[in-house]
Amino acid sequence: MDETEIDFRHLFGIVRRQIKLIAATIAVVLAIAIIAVFSITPMYSGTTLILVDPSRKNLLDPTNVSGSSATDSARVESEVEIVDSDAVLLSVIADKGLITDPEFGIKISLKNRILAALRIRELSLPTGQEALGIVLSRFKDNISVSRRGLTYLIAVSVRSENAARSAELANAIAETYIRSQIESKTSTTRESRDIIQRQLVDAEKAVVFAEKAFDDYIFGNVNAFVDATGRSDLVEMRNRIDELTTERTSAESRVAGLRQKLQSADYQTLAAELENEAVAALNKQRLDLQRALGEVAAGSARAVNLRQELAAIERNLATETETALGELQASIGDYDKQASTLRRDLNTAILGSNLPADTLAQIYRLQQMSRNAATQYQALLARSQTLETESALQIADSRVVSPAYPPTGPSSPKVMLILAVATLFAIGAGFALAFIFENFIGGFTSEEQVQAITRLPLATVVPRHSATTAQFSVSDALIESPLSMYAESIRRLRATIDNTLQANVPKPADGRGRQGFVIMMSSALPGEGKSTMSLSLARTLALSGASTLIIDCDFRKPSIQRHLNLEPSNGLVDFLVGDTGSDDLLQNIVKADPKTSLTAVIGARRSDVPTDQLITQERFARLVQTARTRFDYVVLDSPPIEPVVDGLYLAKYADVITFVIRWAKTPQRLCVHSLQRLSQTKADHCRILTLLNQQEGKSGYYTAYSDYYSE
Repeated sequence: MDETEIDFRHLFGIVRRQIKLIAATIAVVLAIAIIAVFSITPMYSGTTLILVDPSRKNLLDPTNVSGSSATDSARVESEVEIVDSDAVLLSVIADKGLITDPEFGIKISLKNRILAALRIRELSLPTGQEALGIVLSRFKDNISVSRRGLTYLIAVSVRSENAARSAELANAIAETYIRSQIESKTSTTRESRDIIQRQLVDAEKAVVFAEKAFDDYIFGNVNAFVDATGRSDLVEMRNRIDELTTERTSAESRVAGLRQKLQSADYQTLAAELENEAVAALNKQRLDLQRALGEVAAGSARAVNLRQELAAIERNLATETETALGELQASIGDYDKQASTLRRDLNTAILGSNLPADTLAQIYRLQQMSRNAATQYQALLARSQTLETESALQIADSRVVSPAYPPTGPSSPKVMLILAVATLFAIGAGFALAFIFENFIGGFTSEEQVQAITRLPLATVVPRHSATTAQFSVSDALIESPLSMYAESIRRLRATIDNTLQANVPKPADGRGRQGFVIMMSSALPGEGKSTMSLSLARTLALSGASTLIIDCDFRKPSIQRHLNLEPSNGLVDFLVGDTGSDDLLQNIVKADPKTSLTAVIGARRSDVPTDQLITQERFARLVQTARTRFDYVVLDSPPIEPVVDGLYLAKYADVITFVIRWAKTPQRLCVHSLQRLSQTKADHCRILTLLNQQEGKSGYYTAYSDYYSE
């Protein structure tokens, strides 16, 4: 038969035998999955999509857009980490008040409640940084920030028990991230501006110093220039510049003094010194109103009107005075213009004169220093103004392209997916447990398995055979169906036992004295088919022409008489306890098999004394020895090894022990344990064989040669 077909049959056999275990496993796993699914709180996910623009934009120069495709991916990945950073999340926690939120906020855990109930720990809420850290950790566990493939899109998802809350928090994270991006760019621009403004102070001082050095050199060497060039107009220009400087200083002092008078409302002095007709006219009106106010009664309507007119006149007077002072201040600018023009003319005249080379070099050096200082100052001033403008025009490099909306259904648990996976897992677990139970914990299902685990030779495999209504025992098939598979397997057992006995049982030393062989049939547990195998083997031996005796040694549950349909008046137990007092040990307890020449010692009743005492006494030993001298074969149907110790005492009488293993039922652990106990108590020359009983189905061997059998 094809090996694949054999494997499938073996698999189907495991399923059929372990169907209850498989069904129970599937039911338990599915029940646990269903309970878990419906006990989990539904969670909703709100997702916001953010688009990151990796180019660096400048609103003051829209054509200047910088960016490199080589660094775009790294830039987007960096932004993902920034969105998921503690700084952004802590800002959201503060803005949304998540410290006291029932879902993410601080609450007493079940563990702390249990510890508090056991008085191991005090029941208290964490505070300060510890509380903030707990909320941050809990919030991060419900946040997912990821990049969508290789695009510039960042997905921000928040899981929450409330659908609207999940969308709100996802949008809050996106808004906080974009706001922080703008603040970061603005802060950087302002820091740059502040640095440049500090440099502007030094640049301004450098300009003043350079111009002063140039002017001091020119004015301090005018006489030398006149002597070198013979130009007397240079002295006149210098003197005129000095006069303009003196006049400017005087005008500034006058304006400063007049402003002090304006602050103290000394309009009389202002009118006298300004020599301005409008100011003088208004001051005259003010004086007239003051005199008129002094002539009327205080608190009268006339006095109130006069005070209002006086206040209006004083306001107009202050305005006109300020205008006049502005004109004076403007005249000071004229002094500066004239002085500046004269300085240029003086410089031009000096530079155009025939001066010594060293003098010209010194003048050019000072002039260049002044120009450089002015150029640097202008550049810094322009950059400072640009940065000031940029700080007010910063925009984020990222924007929300799809805000989060409250989801219509929960994102977890995925009920159908969980149940589908649980079903597959349950089926797999059921088959796995069935396989483990079948091959490691449960019974034996193959000849190779028996030999590998017990490390003993396997005598035969007996197929399952059901007795017909006309049969009292399955062993009747040996007579009624001698060419059946069952009968052939028993004959195979007999052949294996004969070969084992001939190879291992020693002959009497004197070569005399007829000695029969004692065959013990044992098993680990009840219900293995041991008694059926004992009777089948004994009948096969009897049918082969050998004188055979079977002794039912299971004193607690004798069954041979039932298989033979016999009802003895006295049993083996009665004989061993002395109730039958015959000198001939076998005279009153043996029975004949009605279907073969087999002789049987059967039990009549259950023993009411400890059965091991019946086996260990001298009377049982003489019984076995007598049976050896009268029969070719003595078959001992022993009780199972695990429940009682009787079989261990019987093992010392046996020349060969056949250990019956029920197919797919006898636990492997108990089987090995029973065999170890038998090995410790048997005789040295005794060999143990195994028998795999009640095989379900038909093996490939029997199927291949099925035409040799007839049921």
